[in-house]
Amino acid sequence: MRDFVKQMYAWGCPIEGYVESGAITSDEYKQITGNDYAAGANA
Repeated sequence: MRDFVKQMYAWGCPIEGYVESGAITSDEYKQITGNDYAAGANA
């Protein structure tokens, strides 16, 4: 799943929903994007 999410991010898709659904962790989010995950930031 992490590789899929990484590819989606490379294509410019938002990936915050994958953290919210539990598909990736906030640590994986940071590894992919270089940014900390802020829960609810896009709500």
